[in-house]
Amino acid sequence: MENNNIKILWINANPNPNPGGTEQHSIDFIKALEKIDNLTVYKAVAKGSFVDKNTSDKNKFYITLKSEFSPINTIKLIRLAKKLKPDFVIGNNGNEYINTFLAGKISGSKVILFRHMLNYQPFFIKKFILPNVDKIFAVSHASKLRLMKDAVAENKITVLYNFIDEEKFFYSEFEKQQVRQQLKISPNEKVITFIGKVAEGKGIFDFVEVSKLLAKNYDNLKFLIIGDGKELPKAKEMIKEYGLSDKYIITGYTNRPEYYLKASDFVLVLSKGEESFGRTVVEGFAVKSLVVVYDVENLKYLVEDFKTGLVAEKGNYKQVFDKLNKVLSDENLYKTIVENGYNEFKNKYTKKIILEKFLKELQDFSG
Repeated sequence: MENNNIKILWINANPNPNPGGTEQHSIDFIKALEKIDNLTVYKAVAKGSFVDKNTSDKNKFYITLKSEFSPINTIKLIRLAKKLKPDFVIGNNGNEYINTFLAGKISGSKVILFRHMLNYQPFFIKKFILPNVDKIFAVSHASKLRLMKDAVAENKITVLYNFIDEEKFFYSEFEKQQVRQQLKISPNEKVITFIGKVAEGKGIFDFVEVSKLLAKNYDNLKFLIIGDGKELPKAKEMIKEYGLSDKYIITGYTNRPEYYLKASDFVLVLSKGEESFGRTVVEGFAVKSLVVVYDVENLKYLVEDFKTGLVAEKGNYKQVFDKLNKVLSDENLYKTIVENGYNEFKNKYTKKIILEKFLKELQDFSG
């Protein structure tokens, strides 16, 4: 793909000690874009930050933006942008929108922002920044709707999903069986998985309640918890109290969750609060698992009930059980839903698809 020597200044300069999806999004995009011919990526990052540690030193500049009100370092950022003269200045963190806007406008570059979160914007940003940027990429349908409620014109917003790296999250029957053997899961057992932060708001207690109901009806189920969190001890107590200890496998913290996820037949994403995207849903699609969600933002837009997955009312774990019970008793229905979810991943969420859409937007601007 010809990119006409596009130059990007990517800003993610908040020294966040507790990195999350925004930082990972920057890392994923930067690494992917740096592999593309005729495209130069400059990086403005905080020294020692998560983004700094996980990206190359090529074209890297150290600037720390602890908040929008970092005047000295904002001036440094503006000077950097004026020196580099990028075609696009991209801000990926909501706390850096003002800094990004100033650097882009003063340097004569086009300003692009990514919007991840679903919270409403402060008055100043809503009134003076968002209406005057060139483009906002919303990472989900829910993010787009929230921006429109903040009075951002729809034609300024493009939905650009977080991509899932198909080199990490993919289906392989051989690897699935390999992981299951390592975890001592027999071939006839179905694996139902919780992945991510083990917290009440992410649905860990509802997951245990669902497992209790399912275990009364099926003796061929294993329940897998991939991750760690402050509620894990309480979840373990519940599992023990319900007499389910022999049914559970708990990995704890792991730096390769995608490896264990491949063992899954079902992935339950029972978040009770809003999710700006819902990465674990798409990861479940990618490894050919049947995904179950609560009907919260943005999860309800990712899954079509009984077509690409299952959708239940928020907090209604008995409904989760009822829907799982229907699928567990109908293998053809299970296979159809799983295949539909897998195709959803391949058609909408791969790195190749997302990058092509992103680059086309930049090319259209450049043209």
